[in-house]
Amino acid sequence: MRRPARYGVLTGAAVLALFAAPAFAAPPVLAASGPKNWLIILAAIAAGFGAFLLLVILFGGGKTQRDATITGRLNAYGQKDQKSSGLFGRFRFLRRAAASAEDYADNRGDTRMINRALEQANIPMTAGEAIIGAIGMAIIVGLLIGLFTGSVLWAILAGFVVVVALYMYITGAASKERKKFANQLPEVLNLLATSLRAGYSIMQAIEAVAAEAPAPARREFGIAMSEIRLGRPMIDALGDIAVRMESRDFEWAVMAIAIQREVGGNLAEVLQSTAETMLHRNRFRREVKALTAEGRISMYIMLALPFAVGVIIYFINPGYLTPLWTTLPGIVAGVAALVAMGIGALWMRKIVDIEV
Repeated sequence: MRRPARYGVLTGAAVLALFAAPAFAAPPVLAASGPKNWLIILAAIAAGFGAFLLLVILFGGGKTQRDATITGRLNAYGQKDQKSSGLFGRFRFLRRAAASAEDYADNRGDTRMINRALEQANIPMTAGEAIIGAIGMAIIVGLLIGLFTGSVLWAILAGFVVVVALYMYITGAASKERKKFANQLPEVLNLLATSLRAGYSIMQAIEAVAAEAPAPARREFGIAMSEIRLGRPMIDALGDIAVRMESRDFEWAVMAIAIQREVGGNLAEVLQSTAETMLHRNRFRREVKALTAEGRISMYIMLALPFAVGVIIYFINPGYLTPLWTTLPGIVAGVAALVAMGIGALWMRKIVDIEV
């Protein structure tokens, strides 16, 4: 067994023992306490096995140096082995589960959206792997919370929170990558224009960006360069960058390059003026964001204040808020308050969100 796999198995076994040991620490007492404690034992074993499996997936069964070198060379040209890539590639049943989840998402029309979000966030997973991974983590956390609280409701709520948190993390990372690309775009176009003025061809200028630009621009132009080397038209490869990064500005730049290739002209001058326009737009966008910062902070405070006050009151006097979820009027009032807060949040967001 390879060293990463051995360490993963040993660590996973330690976690399994840690979770399952309390359940078997006093078997006579548990046996006399009824079937509820046997459910706790099963939950502990399931949680430990889930953590063990997650650690083995993350650390076990690594590739050899030769396989990693070959895979790296193929990935540079866009050729990825779907059976051996990703975290789930080394387990057949997980690979089948990921494929089934991806087929289900594809039937619902969600595969493209999930894959685009993963690509934008630079997370090396397929849509099926992301779905199975989120469900697995939700089950593990739900079992642990249910084990320590003894409540099925809290277990379900914890699993739902895990799924929402993972979704927010992926969308947040994707949004951050898009913003970084938008901020880097004027410099990238300036680099293209400077390379063209220095006597480079457009292909050499793109290769210079792929080699010298910071991430994520370097990654995106590297992917485009690999596609061009494999025979894809340059305009289509550059257009995919605009689609992946959802950048209207770069879409205009690609359109300018396409027009120049058709009718001729000074492409360096066009890219230079486009970069200056984008630089002024980014500066104006930041000014607008600074001017609307007070409204956004007020929105966040007003949204967080009821929950913060509720938590404080719950710890000071737990019985005071009990009618909110134990009586019908309390439930109706709570749901109405959440709906009103949601409408208010959307309204305030519409006010402070100024499209530039």
